Amino acid sequence: MFQGFKVIDADAHMQEPYDIWSDFIEPEFFDRRPLVAEHESRTHFYYAPCEIFPEGTKKQRGLGAREMPEIQREGSKRKYPEAWQAYYSPESRLYDMDRYGWDKMVLIPGSAAGVLRVEGKDQALMWAVTRAYNNWAHNFASADASRLKMVCTLPNQHDIAGLVQEVRRCVETLNALAVDMPKAPANKWWHDPEYDNLWATAVDLDVPIAFHGVPSGDSHTASRYNPLPHPATALNHAIGFPFENMISVGHLIYMGILERFPKLKISALEGNAGWLPFWLERLNDHAIKERRQGVWWDTTPLALKPSEYFMRQGFVACDGDEGALKYAVDYTGGDRVVWNTDYPHFDGPDPDKTVSALLEQPISEEAKRKILWDNPVALYGERILS
Repeated sequence: MFQGFKVIDADAHMQEPYDIWSDFIEPEFFDRRPLVAEHESRTHFYYAPCEIFPEGTKKQRGLGAREMPEIQREGSKRKYPEAWQAYYSPESRLYDMDRYGWDKMVLIPGSAAGVLRVEGKDQALMWAVTRAYNNWAHNFASADASRLKMVCTLPNQHDIAGLVQEVRRCVETLNALAVDMPKAPANKWWHDPEYDNLWATAVDLDVPIAFHGVPSGDSHTASRYNPLPHPATALNHAIGFPFENMISVGHLIYMGILERFPKLKISALEGNAGWLPFWLERLNDHAIKERRQGVWWDTTPLALKPSEYFMRQGFVACDGDEGALKYAVDYTGGDRVVWNTDYPHFDGPDPDKTVSALLEQPISEEAKRKILWDNPVALYGERILS
């Protein structure tokens, strides 16, 4: 609790140990596991030659972003000194939660999950790596299951039956609180009928689907800046998270997924909330016959306005210090907005300022309480209270 406010961090991150694959992959896949050669800054994993990263793989890394190890190392050591020394153990996380007033934390994957973004590999191996990751996440959260809440992580390369099976396993057996949605494979779309079983499973389990800067498809909106020097890295990052979240939300609405699954809950995470009023109103403009841009809609209109679908089923995560938060709060009446720390990322806000920054926003006390507690409870359901 912080200054009388109960606090749920709706979107924090894991930081996995370098030996995750050795400790958690099933014995029959042990010799095929990802091999971590280095773990620079304790956040970037570099891989030795192995089946997923064969000899000659560029940089043999699990993630595509360019590295800034010195900046990351020093930033992480300054912001999270005890967690850094403890290699981001569950005990160090709980220590930080206690001293910063965070009651509960939802654990989105970290750098090791970059392996699950690799495509073109043996599907059985990718599912084994996925199960290993989720089993580790469950083990981590078990340090205090009432406060640490794991999220089911899925690979970009997948079959729908495998998705459904792993989601059900994670929710029913591992107590996962949400599902981190991967992008669709090449030549597939989330609105394809075969994905209906996934959406129906999420509804049946009453578990939300999280979109976390994951591309709606190739190519990623920020990919044009990948080869450019570091000033473009900032532009890449500024673009990728909110734009991909906007695409995901628009796709789910326009392609009828939220219409067909009215009890499906979705969240757009780590991309700020200030874009929400503009985007929903622009979606309204292009979907309603009576609006000027409605001329582009040449099929059966949606039963509701796009903004109404979001207000019924969607949530968006804010940073406590973002300048446009007030507009999202005014637009939603304080509903549908949750709060995140981005802990323990080196570019996240200073942890001792995360809640206080939100409390300094020019929004009502009621809105602050909703954002810090009521809205994430509405998003994640009774499981987050257990």
